[in-house]
Amino acid sequence: MDHAARVERLRSLASSEGLDGALVFSWRRAVVAWFTGYRPGFVTNQAWLWVPADGQPVLGVRFPYEAARASTSGLLEVRAGVDPASLPPAGATIGLVARDLAVDERSSTLMASLDGRRVASMDLGPIVDGWRAVKDEDEIGEIRRATEIGAVALEAAGAHSVKGDRDLDIAARVEAEARRRGAFRAGCLVGIGDGAVVTEASGRVVGEADPIGLELTLETPLGCTQVNGTLWPTSARGRDERADGACRATRRVLVDSLRPGVEIDEVIEAGDAILADHGLLADKEYDFGHGVGLETPELPRLVSGTGARIEAGMTIAVHVAVRRPAAETAFIGGPVVVRLHGAEELVPQAAWTGRGG
Repeated sequence: MDHAARVERLRSLASSEGLDGALVFSWRRAVVAWFTGYRPGFVTNQAWLWVPADGQPVLGVRFPYEAARASTSGLLEVRAGVDPASLPPAGATIGLVARDLAVDERSSTLMASLDGRRVASMDLGPIVDGWRAVKDEDEIGEIRRATEIGAVALEAAGAHSVKGDRDLDIAARVEAEARRRGAFRAGCLVGIGDGAVVTEASGRVVGEADPIGLELTLETPLGCTQVNGTLWPTSARGRDERADGACRATRRVLVDSLRPGVEIDEVIEAGDAILADHGLLADKEYDFGHGVGLETPELPRLVSGTGARIEAGMTIAVHVAVRRPAAETAFIGGPVVVRLHGAEELVPQAAWTGRGG
């Protein structure tokens, strides 16, 4: 991936806005990694990138022992243990990239330190989100690899729901398989029973004829994915077949609608129409999906009212869920990539596509 070109794009943006440079800050999120290839990783670590309008970029890391790993990014200067707010000149006006559409990492400590040096900032996060929405082929390959891992890991949950199984054990099987195949971070949410949402495992036990909803989010060093599935009882009930059929039919229409230039509102309307045909629109849960890349969620969001359009190169986790208390409950989904002719499944034989699993 051409990280140098991304850094130069940020420098050009800062210059065009009349700024003295741009500061990129990451804690758990991956925006520094998108520009440099270096991920801060563990929970106590942080990373930052200072890109002056005129001068050499500096990659900063919190701990001295991380300097060697950070130096593989190819940036000529890596500093450890410095305050990120000390990198811009005192009194400067900078662009700040420290939040995305889901998480704001502009900590009170960072902002107070910038204020203390009289450094004013302009939020460039939404602009960078837009850049990251369209992937190059290297990125698509990494997301595909992550999704291949996700497809196999979901299978580790089992073929059917089993009475007496615990959500802790189901999540452990899925997460262990993901880690074994190359994920450095994996989290499996589980929902047990009719009307259940997927959430963190806590010891809930599978009852007689309970469906089990699953959502697996995993990250590899340079890719991320989110995949969804439902385990049915060995003898599926009519409500199970209706829920599964409605979600799969809706997802097919959504995927077919994802073509360059199409308004996202049109995509949502097409999916809602299928759920309405099945009498389940009022029981729609969550949204219809979102972008995946180095992390999740990314743009685009498959929700109404954004005014956005689909573009070639977007990679989108397309999912459909219905949740009706004591009735139809299902969750199906996985990523596609949008090409000039339309959307393609990243893993065509995965269970969520209806062609495998």
